[in-house]
Amino acid sequence: MFQRCGFADADADLQDAGYVVVGLPFDGTASFRSGSREGPDAIRLASFNFESYDYNYDLDLSEIAICDLGNMDLGADPVYAEETIKECIAFLPDRAVPIFLGGEHSIAPPIAEGLAQKGSLGVLVLDAHLDLRESFGNTRYSHACASRRILEKKGIGAYAAIGIRSGCKEEFSFAKEGGISYHSSREVHERGIEDVLERAIEKMNCERIYLSIDLDAIDPAFAPAVGNPEPFGLSSWDVSRVVERVAPQAVGMDINELTPAYDHGQTALLAARLARQFIARKAKG
Repeated sequence: MFQRCGFADADADLQDAGYVVVGLPFDGTASFRSGSREGPDAIRLASFNFESYDYNYDLDLSEIAICDLGNMDLGADPVYAEETIKECIAFLPDRAVPIFLGGEHSIAPPIAEGLAQKGSLGVLVLDAHLDLRESFGNTRYSHACASRRILEKKGIGAYAAIGIRSGCKEEFSFAKEGGISYHSSREVHERGIEDVLERAIEKMNCERIYLSIDLDAIDPAFAPAVGNPEPFGLSSWDVSRVVERVAPQAVGMDINELTPAYDHGQTALLAARLARQFIARKAKG
């Protein structure tokens, strides 16, 4: 099922791990830029740029039990990919907090479904797009339908999205009619990430949170190598603050939509740093 690879400082065996890194290199429904299947290994390579010691939390990641299971073989069919990801969730030990490296955003619904089977789950999504289409490109499993599929999963008790600035008219109508909680990047710009984040978390009102980071939530000035870039996005500091605030109660996270061919490695560096920050902040408690 897995092809071995390595995230920096991920030297533990699965049975001993408190954190587990899993690569999900699927981009079978890419609609603009393909290549996010190369994302997991690009993030892994970038992870070796950083010191193991994180001075923000006075914590050394080399002393944390992190396991990297490598990349799952997800094929090209989105239905097969979803079923395989759910098998992966069932395979992981409960004590290990998973960090999934995408791959496109279609990886998130089966992850959320699997984690929700272990207890009611709130999902916080960072995204430029609403992703609330019923179908796109002749499939309900498209990355453009990711949030809609998440909302349909059993056990999802709360949902919020931050960074929104794109979607078709029908998606915005669907969100309004369904009372779906989302916050635009303009709102973050005008009110600040602290205010927006606290409002989102307060409304979610749940103990277990899953964090899904679509890198296109971030402005292309900071993260240009994504599948569907949208200007006027969040800053890297905004997303760092979300990770810092959410990590202590998070049961896992994913970072998706990195298409490494479209920059000189800066987006992969940001993704790797966010993953490492998540682990450090979670471990710090």
